[in-house]
Amino acid sequence: MTKDNNRNASHPLDNFIKLHHKSVFKNIASAVVVVDTKGVIKYINKYVEKFFHYHVEELLGKRFLKIVAPAFRKKVSKVFKQLSNGKNIKPYELGFIDKNGEILYAKVSAATLREKGKVIGVLGFATDITEHKKDIEHLSKIIKELSLLYNIGKELTSTINIDLLFSKILIYLSETFGYERVGILMLDEKQKELRIKATTRPFTNRKQNKKIKLGEGITGYVAKTGRPCLINEVSKEKRYLLLDSRTKSEITVPLKLGEKILGVINVESYKANAFDKDDIRTLTLIANQAAIAIENSRLYKSLEESYLDTIKALVSAMEAKDHYTRGHSERVRKYALRIAKVLKLSDRQMRELNYAGYLHDIGKIGIKDTILSKVEPLTDAEFALIKKHPDIGNNILKDVKHLTTTCEIIKSEHERYDGNGYPNGLKKDQIPIGARIIAVADAYDAMTTDRPYRKAISTKKAIQILKKESGKQFDPKVVKAFLKVIKNKK
Repeated sequence: MTKDNNRNASHPLDNFIKLHHKSVFKNIASAVVVVDTKGVIKYINKYVEKFFHYHVEELLGKRFLKIVAPAFRKKVSKVFKQLSNGKNIKPYELGFIDKNGEILYAKVSAATLREKGKVIGVLGFATDITEHKKDIEHLSKIIKELSLLYNIGKELTSTINIDLLFSKILIYLSETFGYERVGILMLDEKQKELRIKATTRPFTNRKQNKKIKLGEGITGYVAKTGRPCLINEVSKEKRYLLLDSRTKSEITVPLKLGEKILGVINVESYKANAFDKDDIRTLTLIANQAAIAIENSRLYKSLEESYLDTIKALVSAMEAKDHYTRGHSERVRKYALRIAKVLKLSDRQMRELNYAGYLHDIGKIGIKDTILSKVEPLTDAEFALIKKHPDIGNNILKDVKHLTTTCEIIKSEHERYDGNGYPNGLKKDQIPIGARIIAVADAYDAMTTDRPYRKAISTKKAIQILKKESGKQFDPKVVKAFLKVIKNKK
């Protein structure tokens, strides 16, 4: 007998193997396996040594499942049972484990062997498709990553809030790629140091507040050089700064905009040799998108601060005409934002309220000082002029594109919930929510501060009036939210 079919004597499969070994199986460029009804290998050709790296003798007499990858063993058992019951099986993919523990893939065809109508074994052919499979998996991974990166980039670049932006970056990296610890460290250019701004797993306060100098540790090195760094065994890396004792591998990539370093993204794994060049490539692409989004957020914040400075200047000009209302706009703004928080309004609505709180009385710039500071009761004509200030305010600001929604709030501030307000007689939900909030905040502050024509009333009395006017002048849910604000303030 040859080395290929060196097995114990006589078995119903022996004649089949003798007949086909030299003529067909010996030189075929596929693994040929014959197993008996118990799944024991009775024959295997020399190709197995090239494919599985086992010698033929190491597998003869062993169960076929020995070389099948665990994830595929159920499938093999099911196929073997179907074949034993006389069913035909279409070619299928199967994962194997070679002698070195590597996973290999093959396209397998199988058929039953019979003698006098009785199943005596199974003949299988396995063609190596490992490289083909890896190429497809790699291509699929690239397509998946490109699609993911497109979606990440689109969402990140549309996010203005810096904290929300950091949170989204962490979620994408931890949930999508399964990294154990992800951190974002931003560079303080003046101090030349990195500070931890966000992390998926909280550190102690001492570690969270740690300042890392440029060049210090792996993160400091990346921030200084602008080059990514992959360390698959941190215990052997002198530069590694121990923040999490479980960390075995680490990748750090720069948040880079042109040549400007904004900070770094740091990813750690609790497994050694967890990362490869593909991880660096993916993280770098995400970091590039994140850097653009972070810079956009900074620019937006700077622009918003400029808007606020301009708004404050306008408010100062308006309040200079009437010292009794000095500080009124700021107080109304604060009350309005607190009400909005109780009502859980969106970030966008909060920004609009922030502007509207400052600017709700800006139209009074167009009203004569003598009317604004008049001690005696206003005449009907004078009151008619006062009622024009929402429209005047709207006309002053309507051409500022950024304040379009704010203008709607300002214009509707003196509408009443019951529809008896001005200038347009809107009621209930026809009135913008921001205007309904400003109306309550404005009324409360006006009642509890001195005016030319009367002294301030007590907080208790003001609250009684708000409750009385709930559902008439004011939105009931806004009044309810404001009462929570006042209660918490106490």
